[in-house]
Amino acid sequence: MQLIDYNEDECPWYYFDSSYKTLLGACLIIFGVFGVLLNAWLYVTFIHSHLVVFKSHVLVLNLCSASLGRNLLGFPFAGSSALAKRWLFGPSCCQLFAFLNQFFGVFQMIALFAMVLERYLLAKYYKRERTVYFRYYWTLIGVCWTVAVVFATPPLFGYGMYSCDATGTVCTFMWPSLTSGAKGLGFSVPYVIICGVMPIVGIFFFMGKAIRLETIYYRNEQQREEKRLTKCIHAVCVTTLALWIPAAVLAGWQWFPLLLYGYRPHVPKVLALFAPIAAEAATSVPVLCYLSSDERIRAALLGRMRNHYALLPPERAKLYRRSHYQN
Repeated sequence: MQLIDYNEDECPWYYFDSSYKTLLGACLIIFGVFGVLLNAWLYVTFIHSHLVVFKSHVLVLNLCSASLGRNLLGFPFAGSSALAKRWLFGPSCCQLFAFLNQFFGVFQMIALFAMVLERYLLAKYYKRERTVYFRYYWTLIGVCWTVAVVFATPPLFGYGMYSCDATGTVCTFMWPSLTSGAKGLGFSVPYVIICGVMPIVGIFFFMGKAIRLETIYYRNEQQREEKRLTKCIHAVCVTTLALWIPAAVLAGWQWFPLLLYGYRPHVPKVLALFAPIAAEAATSVPVLCYLSSDERIRAALLGRMRNHYALLPPERAKLYRRSHYQN
């Protein structure tokens, strides 16, 4: 495992003044605390209510786990280091931080794709009068974990490298140059294709397919509720991807000059600051979208489960339904 000693002479990014790093740290802490509270709220709601009984909500909880993990990394470590103007926790912890940050980032992308794919499969199987069983959901969750581990581990062993980011305060994946050899490029190119290009193309492709099939075949009230959940998931995907655009631009800004000209350019301060802040803010998007668009999850989050029979155990749902009609 390759460990980097993060001295100023070894880091090419130490040109940000302290005011920018203070702003970065403050924003990371604010969005991080907000994200932890929102995702923990959703997590506790899933445990307290019967949302997990609905198979689609298992994938919602899967994305919530990735977002919560990203939050717990962001503000205690990245935020405090930015306020201190340097990484505070040593080279070994920096490698661990970069690994976990990479892991949860890939996990979030694959989890978004899994949610959209599930919406498409439900509509397709409804057309064919078939059922999507729980084993498909556990398979999708297993794929999320597997892909995240596969594409977060290699830089720890020399296939690519984790080093300081553009602000010099945290550790992240360092994009390789043409002179980095086959080990660096052999990891980076599949990483971009499998964890970036393919999920994004798949999200929008299956999103369109799911909308078209649901428009044709979903008619009754239960199916209309499924359509509302589909719209909510699509809103989550589009908003999250939009907030990840600065991070993608930052990666391209760093990598393309390395590949084309062999030098590492200075990154604009606004881009270097806005990219991690937007990525941290993206972890709050799922809960906000569910709260505004999904009636079932909103009822559970706001503690109004008695007003939504689907959230109650079957025997209690019958009791409350009967009392409601008697009144």
